[in-house]
Amino acid sequence: MRHGKTVSRSQQSGSTVVKGEKPACEKQTSYVAITRIGSNLMAGALVFLSVVTLLVLLSESMFSRSNVLLNAQTTTYFWAPFGQNCMLESNGFTPNSTAESETIAPPAWNALGLVLSHQWSLEIAQDCLPASGAQLVAGVAMLETTIRPNHPEGVYLMTLYSDMSPTMQSVENHINTDGTVSRLIRNAKRTIITQSGDFEEDPIGLDYIITSQPLGSRYTVMAYCHTEIEELSTLITSLNLHGWSQGKHSGIPIVPGWDCGHEVENASELICLQVIAALLTLLLLSGDLMTTYQGKLQGIKGVLKAKPVLTYAILSGLERRKLLLLCIVINAFPGLLYLDVSRIYAFTDGGFKIWSLSTVMVASLFSFGWLFVISIIDMLSIPFRKLFRKKCLSFSAPVYMYSSILAIFITIAGDHAVCVEGYNVFYAAPPYLGMYFNNQTWPSGAYIAAGTTPAFFFLQRRIFSSLFIAWAVSIVLAMLSRFISQRRLTLRRHRNFSIFLSTEWCSTNSFLSHVTPPNIFTTLPLEQSNAIKIGNRMFCKPSTMALLGYTTVVKGSYSSTMEKKDSKSKKGHEEYSIISIYALIPALYAPRWCIAPRMVGQIITNSFRQKVEPLDKTSSYIYTRGTCVC
Repeated sequence: MRHGKTVSRSQQSGSTVVKGEKPACEKQTSYVAITRIGSNLMAGALVFLSVVTLLVLLSESMFSRSNVLLNAQTTTYFWAPFGQNCMLESNGFTPNSTAESETIAPPAWNALGLVLSHQWSLEIAQDCLPASGAQLVAGVAMLETTIRPNHPEGVYLMTLYSDMSPTMQSVENHINTDGTVSRLIRNAKRTIITQSGDFEEDPIGLDYIITSQPLGSRYTVMAYCHTEIEELSTLITSLNLHGWSQGKHSGIPIVPGWDCGHEVENASELICLQVIAALLTLLLLSGDLMTTYQGKLQGIKGVLKAKPVLTYAILSGLERRKLLLLCIVINAFPGLLYLDVSRIYAFTDGGFKIWSLSTVMVASLFSFGWLFVISIIDMLSIPFRKLFRKKCLSFSAPVYMYSSILAIFITIAGDHAVCVEGYNVFYAAPPYLGMYFNNQTWPSGAYIAAGTTPAFFFLQRRIFSSLFIAWAVSIVLAMLSRFISQRRLTLRRHRNFSIFLSTEWCSTNSFLSHVTPPNIFTTLPLEQSNAIKIGNRMFCKPSTMALLGYTTVVKGSYSSTMEKKDSKSKKGHEEYSIISIYALIPALYAPRWCIAPRMVGQIITNSFRQKVEPLDKTSSYIYTRGTCVC
């Protein structure tokens, strides 16, 4: 007798078992099993989150898109009074009637007055922020800066609507890339004014041409805007406007605005990269899905019928699935570009939606990316294993993953103001030709070729603080869980608690020592209490083997006897072939002409025997939960 349980050896199988234990050594309640299966379903959804988000973002035309930005004469859209003393006469501004001439080059200011006088004269200036319904105006004009090929020094671009002009009285429905419809004034007048005071009609109408390089120069984002005059009749109610400008004669509610868009260089390469990474993610995760469901949902059905099933938390084993982690990170990497692009559309109908979706990809990138970095650091720390006395700093992967992704998402997408801040940072790129307001020069449409700062740089503090706080919480919770677990085990009540996880016992197990335990960091539940001790031997459970990235198959001839508890036909030397979890689906379903997956060893009478060779192509294999191994 040992600890109240009788140790015996099965006469049929020769395998060591403990009376009262299940044949696969996986004694656990249905509650625990269902919890783990549910956790794996959530983990699978988490892994595929970036894949699904990618599909949604591609449907939103994230590599080539244009939308009319919402605009209105309110402080929400950054309108503020500047000056109302300007008076027009037939030859331009009335002398000494304006103090705003220093805003732009004096010759250009005089030319501006002359252009305006061709459309308006003797009009009283109206309020910048109307608050009492429609205020009648003779027109509206917007002055910005831009660059043209024949004017590399920079010019001023004026977009004008004149209520008396018969060519500007028609409204067109403009269909945006996302399918929404914006109402625009047809034939708005656009005029270029040079710094020397000359002016000419502008057929292009483009300004705010800004570049950004969140993924490097090869995938440069070029943003641009086309100046427009927006018609507001359908937006007055939805924007809850208390005041707006309206044509005195036409009755058309108007506001200057922009149709902004972007293009991404070499976008097809990014699309191909993400599609390949997404497909590889599906393939590399298929083995874990197979072991979770155990074929046609037998895992869930087995739990409901109180049958022994193999369950484990996939997230806890991701550190041993570096190739899967790498594919997830590669798939989420363009999220940095999507986040950079989405801020351009902060003031469009679907702008905040694509900002939020892009945030999901960025959160996945850094959460999975940090786990990948930790796993690489641990792999490279093999020479220091003895130095750290086979002790690791452990943390809970599920807690870390869920909390970090949620925290990053909330800090970036939880407040629309952050999206607006990103929008302002984007258009605050260094100006090539600016306009002088309030004692400083402001970017106004013409920018230097170097472009703007990527969104990541103003968000990095939010991202990394959320990431490392979540990681610290997962470390603390893992310590508390281990402490509580040790307190509950009466056999260990006299042991001193350690904040580190000891993997020294793994050296006594032939399989664990062969696959190399973690060195300094781990998410694996490798506490000695999770092993089965019989005499002086420590047995590794099948669930631990699965966490480490391995699974077992048997030849088809054994299939009818392996899964029956009391089979009389079992022989004493069943051979379980151990293969990588990545190779499970190919081992079961790949045609014989394909390269056979290689096994890393076999389990015979609960003992591990190293055997590195391909599976037998002439035999069919069936997945099995496996057995304990010492």
